[in-house]
Amino acid sequence: MRIISEIFYVALILLIIAIGVAPGSASSGYFWSKSGYLNTGQAATYEIQVDCGAKLTLNGPYGSDFDIYAIRSGTGNWPSESYIRSHYDKAELTFNQVKNMNLDQGNWYVVIYAYSGSGTFQLDASSDCYQPEPYNPNPCYGDPNCRATNCPSEATDVKTGYLNSGESKTYVYQIMGNRNYIEWILTGGCLDAIIPMSMMSSNEVRTIRNSYCGPDFSLYIYKDCDPRYDSCTATRVDLSSSSSKYVGITYPITGSKYYAQIITTNGSGAYTLTARSYNCKNDIIAMMAQQPELISMMSTGSDVTAPVSIFNSN
Repeated sequence: MRIISEIFYVALILLIIAIGVAPGSASSGYFWSKSGYLNTGQAATYEIQVDCGAKLTLNGPYGSDFDIYAIRSGTGNWPSESYIRSHYDKAELTFNQVKNMNLDQGNWYVVIYAYSGSGTFQLDASSDCYQPEPYNPNPCYGDPNCRATNCPSEATDVKTGYLNSGESKTYVYQIMGNRNYIEWILTGGCLDAIIPMSMMSSNEVRTIRNSYCGPDFSLYIYKDCDPRYDSCTATRVDLSSSSSKYVGITYPITGSKYYAQIITTNGSGAYTLTARSYNCKNDIIAMMAQQPELISMMSTGSDVTAPVSIFNSN
């Protein structure tokens, strides 16, 4: 349901309030507030006109995770909530109950999305004519979900293949240099799957885990144990029901061997497995190893024994 903002104008001492279907206007001394109730997976969309700068403040229900997405308004029809969430210009996706976002001059669509939990939220917009945000070459600027993890990979390896139902394929990777993060990205034949140049963010992992284009693969990662010849327990696994998978490991051990095993659980098809290792700033990796959202991003399970396949190949 489209929710169109109310118009508030402040002129000298006289406060004139006009309510209509036009977008709200954020000018000097401006204040605008909306509230609503959302269940998990639901969203509320607002349109706001910012004259010189505005600050959004979202106060979500306790124990829930409500996110803010914002996209500049273009010509044409009102965009859908899903379009804004996949094409946003700015997002605030942290676990904080209170989230803030600055918008510069222009027309914006803003989505409040209940990622988890349910309850009443309040969205406030205020302005004291914030200056437009300066240009910043950091590709993560304005995108908190990027988590400042945009350090370049030290090494990249790409494997491709085809598996029939019940078959598996195992690849081995040895950590030869100083690394503090390694990620495996499995795209199971999805032609529209896009792997970013920098380390994947939790939002990007969510996107690929929702992709289904035929076969259903599982991805197991073992440390110093070859599942082709031994009964091994996987350090991390991605068992989500999709064609694409993601597993990340912080602080891989130099000299150790990591085995990536792909197993088809349903259907047959082609796959591409991309492995990338990093040596990022330690505070970034420490943050990833401690925050629940980022820990869940790195796998859907751990300490899992993979099923044995009679079609297992080297």
